[in-house]
Amino acid sequence: MDLYGKGLACAADLQQQAVKAATAKARRTVVIELTEWLHTTGIRTMQSATPEDMLVYLTQHWLPNHAGSTTSGGELIAAPSSLSGTKSHLAKEFELLGRTGDWNSATQTGNPMHSIQIKTMLTGYANHAAEVGYQKKGAVPLSAAEMEMLLSSPHDKQHSMTGTTESLLLIRDGLLLSLLWQTCFRGFNAGGLRSDNILLPTGGSALPYLAPVRQLGKGAKLHLLPDSTKNKKGGHCSVTLTCDVLCFTTWLQLALHHYAVAGQSITDHLTRPLQVGTKVFSEKLMTSSNAWARLTKHLKESGMYTGQSVHSTRRGNMMHQQMELHKSNQEIAEAAMCNEQSVKYYTDPHRPTRFKGTRDQP
Repeated sequence: MDLYGKGLACAADLQQQAVKAATAKARRTVVIELTEWLHTTGIRTMQSATPEDMLVYLTQHWLPNHAGSTTSGGELIAAPSSLSGTKSHLAKEFELLGRTGDWNSATQTGNPMHSIQIKTMLTGYANHAAEVGYQKKGAVPLSAAEMEMLLSSPHDKQHSMTGTTESLLLIRDGLLLSLLWQTCFRGFNAGGLRSDNILLPTGGSALPYLAPVRQLGKGAKLHLLPDSTKNKKGGHCSVTLTCDVLCFTTWLQLALHHYAVAGQSITDHLTRPLQVGTKVFSEKLMTSSNAWARLTKHLKESGMYTGQSVHSTRRGNMMHQQMELHKSNQEIAEAAMCNEQSVKYYTDPHRPTRFKGTRDQP
């Protein structure tokens, strides 16, 4: 292969990594549904579809076929967030087909999803959904007692498996789950946390004070600075150590020791995934979807699964801080690197919850 061919092949590999596999799969599903509808109706193709065509598709096909959320009146409708996600996937696909820029009705060019017609339709649908009693469902909250039970199991098991890959996985998962709980992090923040993101309040790495001998006791504070956040740029998450099974430093101390003994010392990312088909941990972050899968695995093994997600620890801890520790919304928001509106959203006990099974709502 010549230099030009090698360069294009390399660029293609890098371009594939620009989009997460789960996102690419979701977009393919959305696009296939539209292309099949266009073919069946014979209206137009992906290269010629207009905003009017997309309005017909969304209102007459997509909305009726994706009505999976129940309103307060018992009516089944499609969730506004799902409609918005579909719009985003289709907009990206049109862009990849060369249909870029805002829609120009005079020249009939541009991206049909980037049009005032689609924008106002989505806004109107969100208003309609609210009027008929739609409420976005929240994650199933995990309580402190449930998290203690969930983390005690791998903590006990890893003692009898010392030196095995299974033991290292249990420690890795314990570190991941305790981070999700104690920090109120989203999945990608916990999965992407690196060793130099853990700092003392006065500055400087906290790791020398955590291992091999713990020098920071119960009540000590640490600052965690993830590389990126959703709600604000910069800042830190403030954590008060509890030095029990719920405390991420308990697991971090185990991880730093046992991974070093196994010849796989932690030098950057803390919760590394295994390389496919091997017993070697790769030096990269754990994705949010993988974090969700690990949480689900441990919940099911403990007989505790009722539809939880990685947001269950976030919602559960915020509710715990508010109801049990009597923290204010401002205190919770500052510690969790979010705004007070997010705290209100997560801690509202009256929000509908995505339960699977028979567990009663709080």
